[in-house]
Amino acid sequence: MLTGEAVVTSESLPSESSMDSLSFSHLPCLLLIISSLFSAATARASISASEAEKVPLALYYETLCPYCSNFIVNHLIKLFNNGDGLVSIVDLKLLPYGNAKIGPNGTITCQDCAGLGPVLLPSRRKKPAISRIFKTQYTAGGAVTSQSFVFSSGALPSDSDKVSLGLYYESLCPYSANFIINYLVKIFENGLISIVELNLVPFGNAKIRGNNTIDCQHGPAECLLNTVEACAIDVWPDLSQHFSFIYCIETLVYEHKYPQWETCFEKLGLDPKPISDCYNSGYGKELELKYAAETNGLQPPHKYVPWVVVDGQPLYEEYENFISYICKAYKGPSIPSACNELSLNTIVKENVNPAGPVCYTEETIKPTLSSIIGSTIKAWMQRMNRAALI
Repeated sequence: MLTGEAVVTSESLPSESSMDSLSFSHLPCLLLIISSLFSAATARASISASEAEKVPLALYYETLCPYCSNFIVNHLIKLFNNGDGLVSIVDLKLLPYGNAKIGPNGTITCQDCAGLGPVLLPSRRKKPAISRIFKTQYTAGGAVTSQSFVFSSGALPSDSDKVSLGLYYESLCPYSANFIINYLVKIFENGLISIVELNLVPFGNAKIRGNNTIDCQHGPAECLLNTVEACAIDVWPDLSQHFSFIYCIETLVYEHKYPQWETCFEKLGLDPKPISDCYNSGYGKELELKYAAETNGLQPPHKYVPWVVVDGQPLYEEYENFISYICKAYKGPSIPSACNELSLNTIVKENVNPAGPVCYTEETIKPTLSSIIGSTIKAWMQRMNRAALI
């Protein structure tokens, strides 16, 4: 559910300014290696492409990574379709293994998040136990009647003093799930939720196609869960209820168990009928179209998810440090104790290359891969031409 980009490693590349300006970002599904190894002394302008030393181009990929597939069918193919015959100067090597692992007795285990999209799931950080962050109510017989997040019992600020916090995400992006269950949940634990106006927008990198059909980055399952979470926000406007439900679903996403999402109704003592009615009636799709408009109307446009916005300002790569920005933005009468524990000297950097893991939009990743390959081969050809003049 998720995006990926290439890890590009250059070996013995020309020291052109165009190459110096390249920034190689690590994204886990695809590894692309381009190297240029040749002797300038033997290069001649009259040498044909078939006789000259070719540029080694290696693609390390896996078959079910959607961004590997996208790269092969939409980008790599251009080597063969290009009218200039670029494939004639390339020594292409394909290695279909990717993020698989060799286990005992030589068994091979392939990446198990292929169904979730083109990124590895984040490392298993310690997440809060549900029993610690939920308030559970029981009947006299011991049955669970409801569970919800525990809010601070302190005095609440007025709505005008609250800091707006927007989270633009998609349900099956593992990094969205990671942010929700390991970071966003902290504002419920430390009481900061009392000064925050939280806006959850479950649409992410989805696209609106013809006839208002929605194409989600990680497939139909993500579209379903995006809509389910949108319905939860609508039918349970109480933040403690709908966030509890979304937290439960995203925990299952994080644990690779998202097909079991309906168990969250029983876990939380919630009636599934309002969600079912919302989804089946088509109202859930209307909600998603509303969230699509909100997401697509962001200024500046979002580049990836999770995309975190505090008081109208996107945090870019600093999204995991969102609590510091909340505390800095709060102008209410009393500073929450949680803010006193933080350094408030962080400055927002308008950088689209995140320090934390993200799921990129297609518009962000596609030009990056094409420009890296194109500029690398172009630099190599320029060096060959200069060498021929020696």
